Amino acid sequence: MLQVKRLAKIMVTMGPSTLDYAIVRKMMSAGADGFRINMSHGDEKQWATFLELIDKASQELGVHVAKVADLEGPRVRLDEFQGIDIAPGQQVRFKYKDAQGEGIPVDNRAFFASLERGDRVLVDDGKVVLSVEDVERDSATLRVISGQRLEPRKGVVLAGKEYDLPPVTEKDLQNMKFIAANNFDYVMASFVRSARHAEIIRKALSDAGAKDVKLLAKIETPSGVNNIDSILDVVDGIVVARGDLGMHFPLEDIPVIQRRIIEAARRKLKPVILATEIFMSMIERPLPTRGEISDVYAGIEEGVDGFLVTSETSIGKYPAEVVSWLSRVIEEANKNVRPRRVDQLTSSLESRISRGVVEMAQNVGASVVVYAHDFDVARLISAFRPGTSIYVGVPTTQLARQLSLLWGTVPVVVGPADSEEQGLEATEKELESNGITGPGSLLVELSWTPDRSTAVVKVKQVF
Repeated sequence: MLQVKRLAKIMVTMGPSTLDYAIVRKMMSAGADGFRINMSHGDEKQWATFLELIDKASQELGVHVAKVADLEGPRVRLDEFQGIDIAPGQQVRFKYKDAQGEGIPVDNRAFFASLERGDRVLVDDGKVVLSVEDVERDSATLRVISGQRLEPRKGVVLAGKEYDLPPVTEKDLQNMKFIAANNFDYVMASFVRSARHAEIIRKALSDAGAKDVKLLAKIETPSGVNNIDSILDVVDGIVVARGDLGMHFPLEDIPVIQRRIIEAARRKLKPVILATEIFMSMIERPLPTRGEISDVYAGIEEGVDGFLVTSETSIGKYPAEVVSWLSRVIEEANKNVRPRRVDQLTSSLESRISRGVVEMAQNVGASVVVYAHDFDVARLISAFRPGTSIYVGVPTTQLARQLSLLWGTVPVVVGPADSEEQGLEATEKELESNGITGPGSLLVELSWTPDRSTAVVKVKQVF
């Protein structure tokens, strides 16, 4: 069944709150377009359960949703220990997990190699802040500035610093085998600091057998921000990870950095997802705050493809309500706010024609219809943010799932076609049979020859 939704998309995160099939089905019915599995938590057995729930619901509802794996990446965390209560002013000792003596275990020596007296250490997304007083090879003495409790497996960040770690860990390599075996559509790579790092991650995915997945780079460090343009050249899209950015930059700078990253992606015609604290209050309450709603409006105006909710659905009390509210707010925002225009840096034939198709459709009040053998045809149309849905006929369900996260796209699976023209005809029939088009409908259609040397654009009225 084809569903014409709001233009900006919604990605949810699986977790303990979504281990119930009824919840997953409700989130999907409410409009979730993608489902993220965070490989920093759980194991393959739990991830397989999540995938079964997603596949069952999508088949029952007849919708195409993206399955997204989020690699843990080179992160430093507290290791396993019995959680302890702390108080401001208290002195605590951190030690490498295999070192002798008492202390809170840290899972990577890179933490101690990077420490200097006076450094600020942020744990658990900044819920705990400590100051470094003394450093040894495998241990450090710190004093609590703020926070109440230290728990195992929480992330550890040095404010203003980055760890010198390889872009792919042994755990990531193992997880990539699971990704390849389970037909994920996207992989989110954590802590991407350079184009070279992204290329290493993509090669590792290909070597693991996951060469068809789309790669999303999470921008969450100063290096990632500084190298954003070169990173965008080698990935399929990016995620603005505001949580980790907020640990490296002053919080008052995050809105400016967010806008800079989004504009960079839009100039390069690449998808961009906004993440972290979208509807954070809904972890505990059944409706968002006024400020959160305004934040979503700001994201729409900046031109994001969609929003990623994390703890709101993974551990929150109201996961289905989160999706319902976010869908409702985005739909209203799409009516009242147009994405800010951004000057694109690319001037390829494909991008210029795509822009022309979007402008023509807007000028005559038509819908855009495309038949696409690959991701990029739809990506380029979506990048110019048309004010109406983009109906994209596709040959495979995997391509339909991948396109489900792009602004405005409504994937229509019509199977392989001998020609673009045949694919367009099949797409038109599917739209008509679903009641989306009918007598009086005005369409702007785009098709390409296989070698991309020739584009055919038609303006067509349905009789």
